[in-house]
Amino acid sequence: MTYELNEKVRNLIPYDPVAGDYEVRLDANESFIDPGKLFRDEFMAAVASVDFNRYPDPSAAELRNKVGAFYGINPENIVAGNGSDELITVILGAFLRPGDKLLTFSPDFSMYRFYGEVYEKTNIVAEKQEDLILTAGDVIDAVRKNRPDAVLLSNPCSPTSFVMSREDVLHIVENTDALIILDEAYMDFSDQSIMKVAEKYDNLILLKTCSKALGLAAIRLGFAVSCPKIIQALNSVRSPYNVNALTQAIGTAIFSKPDYIRKAVDEIKKSRTCLYERMLELAKLPGVRSLIKPETNFVFVEFENAEFVYNELKKHSIIVRKLGDYLRITAGTQKENDRVVQALEEILRSAG
Repeated sequence: MTYELNEKVRNLIPYDPVAGDYEVRLDANESFIDPGKLFRDEFMAAVASVDFNRYPDPSAAELRNKVGAFYGINPENIVAGNGSDELITVILGAFLRPGDKLLTFSPDFSMYRFYGEVYEKTNIVAEKQEDLILTAGDVIDAVRKNRPDAVLLSNPCSPTSFVMSREDVLHIVENTDALIILDEAYMDFSDQSIMKVAEKYDNLILLKTCSKALGLAAIRLGFAVSCPKIIQALNSVRSPYNVNALTQAIGTAIFSKPDYIRKAVDEIKKSRTCLYERMLELAKLPGVRSLIKPETNFVFVEFENAEFVYNELKKHSIIVRKLGDYLRITAGTQKENDRVVQALEEILRSAG
């Protein structure tokens, strides 16, 4: 007897990050600062203190206390996850039933829609305006039109790098009964976070990641912040011991260094601003259509022939992310920024 995969998973294609050995990798919005090198001895000591024969703390209490202290929120309103991706899957899988409507926007993080499909939600995708800006009015209009059970969006947006104001986001939350799942993965690089008031709303879950500003992509650590009722429900449906002891130990160590975190964020923002200003000069050349002022750790550039530019950058051993007519370029070290800007100038001038 032969087992047949169901239609939902039969033809799925695994997520395929860019492979290959490139000298400059600016495709994944990772931090160019590696705390593992800066604090190697402390991280090793933290790992050495782990009892490998014991399960990790199921509530990640020490880690949550450090996170709460850094962001100025009650640790009881935080749930730790194996990256924010795990938390998204738990929320969609448990808080929404099969067939419930999930509203997302395009362009936005592509995995939102994917997770909705895997967990058998009715995906509703609202296209953004031509300028790619999403307003509170746009969201509320889409909610009233489609009557979704949940709305999932990023702020600042990946990939556009636009940020919606704190007031606009709260206006959305306060004017819908749908569950608002707000991904603030890049908010460390902006100043419009609503994290400190998230606990006040019974229809809001705010997500954070440690993979961007904190430079901890390798350990897969994220958080959800919400009101007590939702936090209790999240703790009831997530896997026990979902955050391993090594991740908890390193996460606790890095959040014990608030001054370092703030300094690292400042360095990344300076790199982003420098890259953006240099890209403004390149935008005067033929072949560049538009450039968005970023509120993230990357720049988002529209080209007349993004495919050509993307492939030419690869010939320079530089990899970025291509999204339709746009290239998303992560801010890197000064040397990496120099490489990508010089390569782009050469490519655009030769093509022109």
